[in-house]
Amino acid sequence: MARTSSRRSRRAALAGALLTSVLLTMSTATPANAVTVPVQVHYIDQDGWGTTKYDVRFNGTVSSYGPHGYVIQGELDAYCHHGAMTRQSVRLDYGATHRGWQDVRFWCDETPVPIYLHGQRDYGDSVDLKVGATSGVFNTYNFGSTYRISIGTD
Repeated sequence: MARTSSRRSRRAALAGALLTSVLLTMSTATPANAVTVPVQVHYIDQDGWGTTKYDVRFNGTVSSYGPHGYVIQGELDAYCHHGAMTRQSVRLDYGATHRGWQDVRFWCDETPVPIYLHGQRDYGDSVDLKVGATSGVFNTYNFGSTYRISIGTD
């Protein structure tokens, strides 16, 4: 009887050691410097009486995708006033801080739209985001502030 109990405890100890080694490996495989950052980027344009003419918002996250990549995901939503003579559009501009801008554009009346983008960056570089609308003269784009997001590395 003592022998059976001894074998059971060895098996339990072996199973515990195996489980611990698997869990320890999994926890150390998670990147220490990887970050997912929630972001809220906006552009608001009002007339002289305080009436909102344009309200463009991106709500989502920016995450590192390895040391040289990033992922942007969320939703772009917009309100554009109805007094314009032409169809209005909005855009989300994005890019690594030390590289050029890229953008995605949508008709204002077709928002909200889901956003899922991948990009490349230099090792550890930040990601910049801004949103805008065709609120300028001759339908040129005006933008809100540029948001710089530090996301670390994997």
